[in-house]
Amino acid sequence: MNDQIFDIITLLIPVTGAIFTGFIIPYIRTKLSAARMDEITKWIAKAVEAAEVLFDAPHSGTEKREYVIQFIDRMFNAKKEIITRDQIRILLEASLSQIKRKQDKCNR
Repeated sequence: MNDQIFDIITLLIPVTGAIFTGFIIPYIRTKLSAARMDEITKWIAKAVEAAEVLFDAPHSGTEKREYVIQFIDRMFNAKKEIITRDQIRILLEASLSQIKRKQDKCNR
């Protein structure tokens, strides 16, 4: 009887390990990357607001964009590249689009 229990336990250990590495670890990684993306998005919105204050001259959109991109790049890619400059640009444009929609709703 004890040999059968021992055999069952020795069979369950690799199966449990395979399930853990095949499903649980990737699930945790996707949750962490989603949390990281939320954090980056929040910081982009804050950087956009800061750029609006710092560069209040007309037609300074290019300077504002470059400021936000450099700020986020320095903040999140200091040790290792986490997000590319193209990804930052896309998130920046999405953030600007949301701000413009909010302003349009307020103006109506």
